[in-house]
Amino acid sequence: MSTPASTPPGTPSASSATPPPTIQRKRRGMGVWIAVAVVIVVIVIVVGLGVGLGWFKTSSSSKASTACGPGSTATSAPGATDFKGEGSTLVAPLMDQWATSYGNGAQLTYDPAGSSSGVTAITDKVVDFGASDYPLTTTQLNAIPGVVTIPESVGAVVPIYYVPGIVYPTGVSSLNFNGSVLAQMFDGTITNWNNPALQALNPGVSFPTATILPVHRTGGSGTTFIFTSFLTADSSAWASSYGKSPVWPTTITVGTSASGNGGEADTVGTTPDTLGYVDLNYALNSASSVGIGNVQNPSLAFIRASVVDTVSALHDLSPTLPTGTQTWYNVSYLNAPGKTDYPIVGLTYILTYSDLSSAFSSYSLANAENLVDFIHWAITVGQSWSAPLYYAPISSGLLSIDNATLNSFTFSGASIPVCVPTSGSAPA
Repeated sequence: MSTPASTPPGTPSASSATPPPTIQRKRRGMGVWIAVAVVIVVIVIVVGLGVGLGWFKTSSSSKASTACGPGSTATSAPGATDFKGEGSTLVAPLMDQWATSYGNGAQLTYDPAGSSSGVTAITDKVVDFGASDYPLTTTQLNAIPGVVTIPESVGAVVPIYYVPGIVYPTGVSSLNFNGSVLAQMFDGTITNWNNPALQALNPGVSFPTATILPVHRTGGSGTTFIFTSFLTADSSAWASSYGKSPVWPTTITVGTSASGNGGEADTVGTTPDTLGYVDLNYALNSASSVGIGNVQNPSLAFIRASVVDTVSALHDLSPTLPTGTQTWYNVSYLNAPGKTDYPIVGLTYILTYSDLSSAFSSYSLANAENLVDFIHWAITVGQSWSAPLYYAPISSGLLSIDNATLNSFTFSGASIPVCVPTSGSAPA
């Protein structure tokens, strides 16, 4: 599964941190300058938070030191090996950046085939790790002995739409939604864009009479899990009829489907009168003209998603957190209580095995060391790329649990040393 190399993994440099062109696509007009301003503010906030949590340390060198960080049981960085992940499209832009920026020789290949594919791939042990935005249930965990759950990113899911006939009043540029109205629009209870319930949330907006075309995800989707969890929390009708699930309810017959966050954004952006849901990164970077909806939070404020409001939501909620070997299915960061918190926020997870020699018969100690080192790098140094790509870094509480999980990893009965880069610079 892996080919040893001699160059150790590296830390980010200012030049290597620039998101690849496939992740950052051009947007037109004032939206570009607004996004730039938001990112600058967010980077300042997140860098300050990251310094306090020790996500990264800076030095005059942009390359990683081969010495290991404080508390490490390793004496040097592991030899670089190739490894593969598969799963979530929500986190794919961040994974792509990590694949570009991690190491000088370690080759990470990530296939954004969807969360359900990530779960299947790690269950079948055909990848080194799976990535999923929906956590495994207790039943699923019991069916995959030895698997562990490692929260590694935080994303916002946003409603998107393309309705050419909408006319906004002066000073308004996007629509307001709440959970109840979104639930009715997606299940076909509300059929037209000029419905009074939607009009009441958007005074002064002129809506066409056009029929709403909801767009949902195909297959098992972590983005669908986060979105249907929000609808379940905000709509008693949705909760009783459908509930939360990574698979779109088969009893809903209206609308159409699309594959992946990118496919959903493209479908909505090119099909008139559509309504969909995607991760914030895909909405902001859509090559098409999609509207991004404001969503009402528990304080009754309509919030347009941003990294600042996602970070705020993450830190305004303190759910009971399980260990890496327990289910995270009921951990929720939805509907945080802060006045400016964005309400549709979810975690994305790395899934792999703690006993790596038993899980992967082809593994050497170098393979095991490199996988553990990458995961540790991703949840520490790698978090410095979150805000520029419109994700929120994981909290200190999540990081603590992740580190405890990584410390439990073994190879042939022995613990696996974790080597933490001691130098490098954060994204510019």
